[in-house]
Amino acid sequence: MTEDKTQPPKHGSKGRLKLDQEYKIIGLLGVGGMAEVFKAEQTSLSRMVAVKKLKAALSQNPEMMERFLREAQSGANLPHENIVQVYQMGMADNEHYIVMEFVEGMDLKNILKSAGKIPWQIAGLILRGVAQGLLFAHQRGFIHRDIKPGNIMLSFRGEVKIMDFGIVRRMDSELTQTGAFLGTPAYMSPEQLKGQGVTAKSDLFSLGIVAYEIMTGEKPFKAETEQAMILKITTEKEKAVRSHNPEVPRRLARMVKRILKKNPAKRFNDAEELIQALDRVLGRKTVSQGDELIAQYLRMVRGLTEQDRTKKADQLDSEPVRVATRERSKKSRAKSKASPKDDSRGIIGEEWAPSGESDWMLKTVILMVATLALILIGYLLQSQGYLANIRDWIKVYF
Repeated sequence: MTEDKTQPPKHGSKGRLKLDQEYKIIGLLGVGGMAEVFKAEQTSLSRMVAVKKLKAALSQNPEMMERFLREAQSGANLPHENIVQVYQMGMADNEHYIVMEFVEGMDLKNILKSAGKIPWQIAGLILRGVAQGLLFAHQRGFIHRDIKPGNIMLSFRGEVKIMDFGIVRRMDSELTQTGAFLGTPAYMSPEQLKGQGVTAKSDLFSLGIVAYEIMTGEKPFKAETEQAMILKITTEKEKAVRSHNPEVPRRLARMVKRILKKNPAKRFNDAEELIQALDRVLGRKTVSQGDELIAQYLRMVRGLTEQDRTKKADQLDSEPVRVATRERSKKSRAKSKASPKDDSRGIIGEEWAPSGESDWMLKTVILMVATLALILIGYLLQSQGYLANIRDWIKVYF
């Protein structure tokens, strides 16, 4: 369910998670605030799974236990290709665990760390995948309440997956103030921060913040303290998307602006309307190739991550080597600037055209317009008898 950074279990870690013979623990994937996540093999089905174990210190906390149970139940009841699936919940030696789908890939949080921002076509496809998962959940009465980059996973096959339904809420729940402030403040909607209750449109607002961040590399609302953040989200207007990234089409920028309206009534009516708007911007061809394009982009990001690791290793080398590396890098950048960049690689939608092709088309249009103008002028001159006068004038003087 997370990027496969599997570490062999440390001394005693297998002993800490004593599952039955059905699951063979391979290694630790990550540690969060309330749980540890392991990569495991389900021996009976010969498939990889992720096993999420609640930390022992929290197993006696009723609120954490409720949250853990809620995540398992909601995931098990939301079978959809854009939601990480839950297979089983159990307890072994007083340790509570959830067995879920293992997604080999990267979450958006780590992608942003490596890439800074994401090309708008890829960003649009990611948003579309998340919106599809949310639509499915909303139609079944579930509100996620914690949509953020760290809870959105991209697989190396190009799939988009929503994770962590730990603070999900049923739309028919009587819950109001209690737990109403659960979530991540930087990605919460104004109504959620004000304790006014949440709706499906609250998830869309959170997705709007994610959209803004992945297309610009910046959060729409930034502050030093939590209270200042709450004030900004509830009262201030974000800067235009295109002020950070002019490559984003105006229609897509307007969509993000609409999702981030303070008044829920002014946002998209539901996730389905958002999907339809994204389809119009992305185009049929890009949408049909969505998984392939995301997978291609993710391979590029993984390459950047590996280069970053190599760069850090190179910093341990001697100074002369680092100087030489910088010189080669400068030459490479100069060469790159000298030659036009080919944007026809394939991580592009149908609206991206190589610059050479665009120049040729522009010249062709200009030539056609000039030709038509000359023909029109000739026709007007002839209709007024000016051409005959010009011919007589030429015969007299030449």
